[in-house]
Amino acid sequence: MYSTVIAFSLASLMLCIGMALRGKIRFFQKTLMPVSVIGGIFGFLLVNLVIANVNIGGVTVTDFSNIVDVFFVFSFISIGLTGGKKKNKAKTEEEKKKVKANGPVKGAMGMGLIWCMLYAVTPVLGILIVAAIGKAFGMNAIYGILIPFAFCQGPGQASTYGKLFENTYGFANAEMVALTFAIFGFLAAFLIGVPLAKYGLKKGLARNKSKINAAVERGYFIPEEQRETIGKSTTHSANIETIALHFALMGVCYIVALLLSKVITYVPMFGSTFAAMLFFWGMIAAYIVKGVMRKLKIDYLINNAFQSRLTGFMSDYLVVCAFMAIQLNVIGNWIIPIIAVSIVCAFVTFLVCLFFGARLGSDHDFERLLGIYGTSTGTTPSGISLLRMVDPKLQTNTGAELGMMNMAMIFSTPTMIFITLAGLQTISLPIACGGMLVTVFLYMILLKLFRTWKKPTFSLVKGRIHNGSEEDEEIPFLKGFLREVSSDQTVEMESVLSGSYK
Repeated sequence: MYSTVIAFSLASLMLCIGMALRGKIRFFQKTLMPVSVIGGIFGFLLVNLVIANVNIGGVTVTDFSNIVDVFFVFSFISIGLTGGKKKNKAKTEEEKKKVKANGPVKGAMGMGLIWCMLYAVTPVLGILIVAAIGKAFGMNAIYGILIPFAFCQGPGQASTYGKLFENTYGFANAEMVALTFAIFGFLAAFLIGVPLAKYGLKKGLARNKSKINAAVERGYFIPEEQRETIGKSTTHSANIETIALHFALMGVCYIVALLLSKVITYVPMFGSTFAAMLFFWGMIAAYIVKGVMRKLKIDYLINNAFQSRLTGFMSDYLVVCAFMAIQLNVIGNWIIPIIAVSIVCAFVTFLVCLFFGARLGSDHDFERLLGIYGTSTGTTPSGISLLRMVDPKLQTNTGAELGMMNMAMIFSTPTMIFITLAGLQTISLPIACGGMLVTVFLYMILLKLFRTWKKPTFSLVKGRIHNGSEEDEEIPFLKGFLREVSSDQTVEMESVLSGSYK
């Protein structure tokens, strides 16, 4: 455990270095690259140039991957513990109209189905590419099936499912391959997403005129800008610190999750697979603990704002440690197939997001494009970062839609079943690919059924060509915005977004 503490400290050092570089170097500011990614890049260099050759407290890449695993589970526990208070059922006429319009729900469903489509397309591409060129490097085609966990779900899921393929299904170094895919996904999110956002601002594709302010670029607030609090104290410090109580509750949830995971191992055939998804049982455990606290009328001891900050804290460490969990001398022979898969999947992801994102049918489809592309190559915070470039005050519904789109991700279950059966070698890779391609057509049908596949509302060449209205009226170029939105809606979007995480 001593080596894990040193690994955590090294990751902390990389975050500090990343913070300093983001605040001073214009390239990082202009690309809006998060501190966790900047620190992760330098951490990757530290691991492969220094730690690989010099013994530093016995630290290995395993220590960093362990931190990723644990923090990923704790982040889902934190999400489960974060929950809004029950709202008054009485609604104003304006609220009833919003519910009837159901705009955010429809947008969330559309973006969720695009995500499901990519979740099915990318593993097929990964398998085909590795099958074509991987043999020359001694790489099994099945490693290509790991790409959706990295691109569509992020480093936490990449580590979880990579370890599942490695320890349960018997594919060596699968976790490191999946984490490497995740790194390239993050790079694609910002190296493609940021220029796209800037182009959209220049072309007038965003609904509201916006400008990236200095605080966003430098990544921190100077004293005059420091207004936002990180939560309220719910306990007296002479008794127990609020942060200690929140961590204690997460620890209880982790124990409950381990027990649930142990029980599920007795399920025939899929038991070992479901048991390895500790993040899922962590969230279930959090719901159980939160439910018990609500019954005891003590759920007020959890401050949602502070709990969501803890989720972000673990997300930052999770990302930087994902970079530091990669050791080139282990996967060096496979790096060319990995890069090839990453480049192709990043390009295809962009094209799919652009085609369907421009046809979701609203006056903020460009914002949706940025959000779903960032989420489909990194994590939800990646999508939010790109969204904030063109919609810094969250005046559109896109922020809320990104938080709500998880409801549509249930449709990805067939893809997950095909991947699991392929990992268990119950079905062959060609059958798995065929099954996943069939689901892609099902998602297209669902897009039509939910009325989220309409005429294009914008073109990267022509600019805005349609306002997304039900009447399908063609409109002229609108120079960047259509209408103003009240500050109340901005507050509403902020509140919905506060707990979103992938």
